[in-house]
Amino acid sequence: MSDDQSAGGTRAGSPLQVVEELARRFADGDRDGAMQLLDPDFRIQQPASLPHGGWHQGRRGMDEMGAAFSRHWERKIQNPRILACGPTVIQITTQTWTAKNTGRSATVDVVELFSVGEGLISEIRVFQQDTHLLLATLEPH
Repeated sequence: MSDDQSAGGTRAGSPLQVVEELARRFADGDRDGAMQLLDPDFRIQQPASLPHGGWHQGRRGMDEMGAAFSRHWERKIQNPRILACGPTVIQITTQTWTAKNTGRSATVDVVELFSVGEGLISEIRVFQQDTHLLLATLEPH
């Protein structure tokens, strides 16, 4: 075990380092490892207009949100930019969402605000640039 990891697999260090580690684990396909970086009382908010929208509580809520998302879309995430602002970390990505039922795609920027405390992520608030554009991919021409 490295000096910057605890027994639970979380990365010690600054809020920026925690979010960078989360992004790395997700990019490497290590979903279980990424989930270890979430506080047990973690919550995530997606825009209410999306099928997977609203507040989701805990790791189970994250799983349920992901399942709701994946019923509708596949997603490609590119160009992550991660910036620290005290205990808040901002991640900006370019995401292409492709609707499973229509094959139509849309690309938007997504801003995520992470709250980090005691080496774990306690909250993520997600802001897609244009939810109308994303929802339009679900509608046939």
